[in-house]
Amino acid sequence: MNISITGNLGSGKSSVAKILKERGYEIFSTGNIFRQLAMDKGVSVEEFNRQVNEAAKRGDRSVDKMIDDTTTKISEERDNIVIDSRLAWHFAPKSFKVFLITDIDESSRRVFHDSVRANSESYKSQEECKKALINRQKLETVRYKEIYDIDYYDMSNYNLIIESTNALPEEIAQEILDRMSDYQAGVFDRLMKLNPSSIKAGSDEDTDCILVKEKAGAFTLCAGKALLDAALSANEKFVTVKIAGTEDGGEDSFMNFSKMI
Repeated sequence: MNISITGNLGSGKSSVAKILKERGYEIFSTGNIFRQLAMDKGVSVEEFNRQVNEAAKRGDRSVDKMIDDTTTKISEERDNIVIDSRLAWHFAPKSFKVFLITDIDESSRRVFHDSVRANSESYKSQEECKKALINRQKLETVRYKEIYDIDYYDMSNYNLIIESTNALPEEIAQEILDRMSDYQAGVFDRLMKLNPSSIKAGSDEDTDCILVKEKAGAFTLCAGKALLDAALSANEKFVTVKIAGTEDGGEDSFMNFSKMI
């Protein structure tokens, strides 16, 4: 079975994909293609993203179509592929669809210090990087809606939503493989896993599951305190959670959990 892996910018998709490669999977990355095209043009990824967005408004979808057609072809003709792509979940519908979520401060720190991207993404400060990531997410959200009429940040699109803020790529990769086995066995259709340490204190109510409320990509405990405390004590990296509610986090909030309730 193929794995389509995506997430918010700086979530560590490529690092996780490299670990999965060590586990026997091949990697296909559209992000690498996009960055190379930006470098070939001598512009930043953000600027190239803006140019592609403007071209799409004029009816020129050549860049998107090239990436989309390649993704579809690979997903249909090959197996045991990790497709590291923004829209792989859409163009590889039979794959195990994974979305990595990461706190924006952590993701901007990663991108700012990522020397691999230095030729195509260069920032004077982490704050500048953060603003650029937010702007790029806005541009991508608009383009995907206009071109495909889809919401990339609608979490109900994915089989596994997993947080990468406080977990190593090796830990995330193993969790993906374990949960994919459960998915193939019919244990679940959609599952959300968070780092216990990322869940803010809230209600002391106990239930048979961990319930959280989401706002701007941050999660507050609504119920299941004993389960969360046990996970923290055991130093577990991931806990299964359910979304009990969601609030508008403002213009810089992108992830949509409304269909997960």
